[in-house]
Amino acid sequence: MGKEIPWSFQKIRGGEQLNLKNRPFTNVASLTAAGVTPARNPGAVLYLSAGGTGGVPCLAFSNGTNWKQIAIGANAI
Repeated sequence: MGKEIPWSFQKIRGGEQLNLKNRPFTNVASLTAAGVTPARNPGAVLYLSAGGTGGVPCLAFSNGTNWKQIAIGANAI
């Protein structure tokens, strides 16, 4: 039998959770350079500090083929 994988890693491998707080990314190019591709991480949502139009912070969502930009808007109420 192989080594038991902690539940948190199983969730990452299953695409349920991708926590990259310790590896901040600025844009999609920095994701690609680090090997974080949309094909390997379908359904992932990541924070990019300068990935939006005009170099503003945004979220990136992987649809399995491309990273899709999600603009960060007004505060939730």
